[in-house]
Amino acid sequence: MAAAGLPADFGIAAAAFIGTNIDNTLVTMAMVAGAPLERAHRIAAGQVVGFIILVAVAATAAAVLYEFSAAVVGLLGLVPLAIGVKGLVGLRPAAASAGSGDAGPVPGSRARRSKAADRAVGRSLTAAVLVTIGAGGDNLAAYIPLFRVGGTTNLLTIVVVFALGEVAVTAAVLGGGRHPRARAVMLRLGAVAVPVLLCAIGVLVMVQAGTFSLL
Repeated sequence: MAAAGLPADFGIAAAAFIGTNIDNTLVTMAMVAGAPLERAHRIAAGQVVGFIILVAVAATAAAVLYEFSAAVVGLLGLVPLAIGVKGLVGLRPAAASAGSGDAGPVPGSRARRSKAADRAVGRSLTAAVLVTIGAGGDNLAAYIPLFRVGGTTNLLTIVVVFALGEVAVTAAVLGGGRHPRARAVMLRLGAVAVPVLLCAIGVLVMVQAGTFSLL
C-alpha cells in the first residue's frame, strides 16, 4: 500500500507546488529580465529564500495545528501591492523630467529614468523575497494540509518534490529572464509592466482569500 501510495503522494505534492508557484515564477522572471545581468542570480536567490520561508511557516503551522484564517493570510497581498504602487509612483519624477525641456533632453534625465526604473522593477534579493512571500497566500493554504498528513515518507516526498520544483523554477527564471528577446521587451516595458503585475497579483491574492470581507 505504501508503494502504491507513493506515486499519488508525489502527484499531490507536485500539483500543489505547480499551482502555487506559477505567479511567483512569472513575476521573478520579469524582474530578472528587467535587471542587469549581474543581478539575475540575486533575484533568483531571493525567490528561493522567499519560498523556503513560506514552507517553513507552513510546516510550523502544521506542527502546532495552527489554522490561518484565509482572509488574514490574504493580507500578504498587500506586500506586492505596496511594492507595485511604490514602483509606479517612483516613475513620476522620471516622466516629468523627460518632458520638462523643449530644447532637448535634460542633462542627467537618462540617469534619473534609469534609477526610477530600478526602483519600480525591484532588482534586489530582498525585493524578490518580499514579492515571493507577499504572493504566498495560496502557498500557505495548500502546504499546511500537506504537512499535516504527517509520516516520514510523506514529508520526504514533499521535500524531494519541492526541492526539484525549486530547481526547475530557478532554471526557468534565469533562462527566461536572461533571454535576449525577453530582456528587449522588459527594457521597453519593464519599469511599468512589473509594478502593474505586482499590483494585480496583490489584489488577486486578497480577492481569492476573501480579504476584502474584513473591511
